Amino acid sequence: MNHPFIQKYVHFLTEKGYSTQTIHAYSKAVERVPQIWDSVKSQDLYEHINNVLATRNKSFTVNVSHNIKPALSLLFLMVTGITFKEYVAKLPKRDQYSIILNEFYQYSTGFKGIITTSAKAECNHVSKFLNQFINLPDAWSLITANDIRDYVMNSLSELKPSSKGRYITSLRNFFRFLEYKEIPVNQSILKLPLTPADWKKSNIPVILTNEEECRLRKHYDLNTEKGKRNHIIISLMLDLGLRCVEVTGLELSDIKWNNGIILLKNTKNKRMRELPIPQKLGSLLEEYVIHCRPKTDDKHLFLRKTINNKHVAMSRESIRSVIRYAFNQENIKGWWKGTHALRRTAASHVYNTGNGLKMTADLLGHKSLDSTKQYVKLNFESLRKIPSSWPRGESNER
Repeated sequence: MNHPFIQKYVHFLTEKGYSTQTIHAYSKAVERVPQIWDSVKSQDLYEHINNVLATRNKSFTVNVSHNIKPALSLLFLMVTGITFKEYVAKLPKRDQYSIILNEFYQYSTGFKGIITTSAKAECNHVSKFLNQFINLPDAWSLITANDIRDYVMNSLSELKPSSKGRYITSLRNFFRFLEYKEIPVNQSILKLPLTPADWKKSNIPVILTNEEECRLRKHYDLNTEKGKRNHIIISLMLDLGLRCVEVTGLELSDIKWNNGIILLKNTKNKRMRELPIPQKLGSLLEEYVIHCRPKTDDKHLFLRKTINNKHVAMSRESIRSVIRYAFNQENIKGWWKGTHALRRTAASHVYNTGNGLKMTADLLGHKSLDSTKQYVKLNFESLRKIPSSWPRGESNER
């Protein structure tokens, strides 16, 4: 640490009140990137730091990789007098893609019906990917699957596979949007899987086994009012793929008895949908409403009794408790066996009986088929034989 630049950096951190241990760790990290010490212009230093953070030299130790980002942020403050965040905020917006990102957001929320939080997250993922380019390519078609692969392996290396998958999905959705606008894109990107190249069986949507599903359906006693109510709740989720929040929001008027249809209004994407009621489920609903449901002014279909003997609408957590209790009693275990496993099971049944992805998406209320693909489970042994679509991918068969 005898280099004048490092000594200056140590003195700067000392004046800022950092501990001796932190100063030592940050100085060690800065020592590993001497190529940026002579950068005096803010723009040059900004680009150098971004390059270091994006590539994360493989020779870095675990400690250096952990400390390099805060260490370089403080280095930037020492050299320029402003924080890295303040400098980024002052940069002019890159007009090349700020407009197209806004259009992508409008397309996602307006055309595809994605909720605003998800659409904003996708735009944020795309923006982070584009920010790695110091100079954007002259044409979108010059960005290839290799660029995304390198981004995932370097910039997203510390994320869990599920988080990487969300970034990949966002990027692929963005380039599909460009193609929708008839903007040429490199087809290699559109062939990327929706998950990173981590071919573990645990990444395939988990559904209930036939035996687990059978035990779950038979758990509650149909001869009691509460048992019949709980059985119907499970049937709605297994037969029609309803979400917990959709079951919670059901009202008596949502059941169209003459047409054999159930109307869902309280949906995730705020779009109403109608689903046909299976005959057996319809008969159970009729018996429940006429003979089992408490007589009250509350219009919700499913009610629970409070400690004051009042009947109120079941909350989302109450619906979840019905499922979780049955899981526990039937010894159906595993963190993946949450209430959403029933929805995935319903989707897989519909798809694997030959009804197609579009009909499965309609059942689930998805506007995007990409969303539906994450719910259906196909024959895993067949999938393993398919070559990976990732650059330099190989067959997954072992």
